Amino acid sequence: MKKDKIKLYFLEIILFAVLFIALFVSTSTSRIVLSIILLIFAVLVKTFLKKDKIINYLSKEVTFLMAGMGLLYVGIFYLFGYIAYSFTQQIITFSLGTFVRYIMPLSIIIVSSEIIRFGFLSQDGKIRIHNSNRDYAKALTIINMILIDLIVYINVYDIHRLDGFLALIGFVAFASVSSNLFYNYYSKRFGIIGIIVYRLITVLYVYIIPFVPNMYIYFRSFLRMVYPYVMYLVMESSYSKTTFVKSYSARRKDAFVISGLVAFMVLFTMLISCNFRYGIIVVGSGSMTGAIDKGDATIYEAYSGQKIKTGDIIIFEHNGARKIHRVVETKNVNGEVRYYTKGDANSMNDSEYRTRGDIIGISRLNIKYIGIPTLWLNELFN
Repeated sequence: MKKDKIKLYFLEIILFAVLFIALFVSTSTSRIVLSIILLIFAVLVKTFLKKDKIINYLSKEVTFLMAGMGLLYVGIFYLFGYIAYSFTQQIITFSLGTFVRYIMPLSIIIVSSEIIRFGFLSQDGKIRIHNSNRDYAKALTIINMILIDLIVYINVYDIHRLDGFLALIGFVAFASVSSNLFYNYYSKRFGIIGIIVYRLITVLYVYIIPFVPNMYIYFRSFLRMVYPYVMYLVMESSYSKTTFVKSYSARRKDAFVISGLVAFMVLFTMLISCNFRYGIIVVGSGSMTGAIDKGDATIYEAYSGQKIKTGDIIIFEHNGARKIHRVVETKNVNGEVRYYTKGDANSMNDSEYRTRGDIIGISRLNIKYIGIPTLWLNELFN
């Protein structure tokens, strides 16, 4: 292996090790500490990796476009909040303390990470294994950038609880994959300035604008996953012929892969959020064995007054927990519809009836066994 590749992979692996350790001691790893770590690595990358400048006569134009896309991102977020939701006041408001604790470290993190990204991507990382050349450095770069996002946002969630851990994966990690795929694409073709401008706008506005829409986590993560793909299409259609020669079939393949990844991540996030028409629940008991086994995952349609008939499988709230049982009988008592339920594997009906206010959703699709890892995680967390 050439000396340049040794340096590249050495820095990639060391950065991964440092970030991985920092992720698991994140309660004591503040954003200030992370900004210092990344600043050091940015200097190392600039010092030890060979320089590669992008000569692009459209750099100003694409930078202004990225700035406009950043402002549009924020505008869409607030427009959606204005139409569909109310606003709430930010817990953290703009002040000198906010600038020192949040704005300055995050700015350093963004700039340093983009310097690191560009330094890594500008190198030839292809390694010959089993008669094929593969650039593993690109994959390592994506992984390192996702780790950075996880460290930045991990303290927002209570990762000692399973729901907090899953929220971190669904709302941060998946959105980070989508964003960083686009950032890698942009960095290779146009450099780092446009990405830095875009990221500063889309990250720091929360510390400047005093109000945000109430539906913050779900819609923002959804927007973070879809929006980079939109920007990719804009860049490809506008500049691919003048800045980067690439065959139509190769661009179509890239678009297909990215579309699939984005669609999967968007669908998964929408399901686990349970804030849209469809949600997903993992079955943690054997009371429905036969129809739905322990470890299966059920996709349900959120209940909004649909007709429920005998034989339907419903998800309902009982003593603070979600349960899934079959409706075996319905009665109308003084205008109140009562649903009597039973687990298929249970010998007796449930002791209490359900009303419309108890019902969360109606089971529509059962997927075998995919919830088993979640049950293992639940046992681990408990």
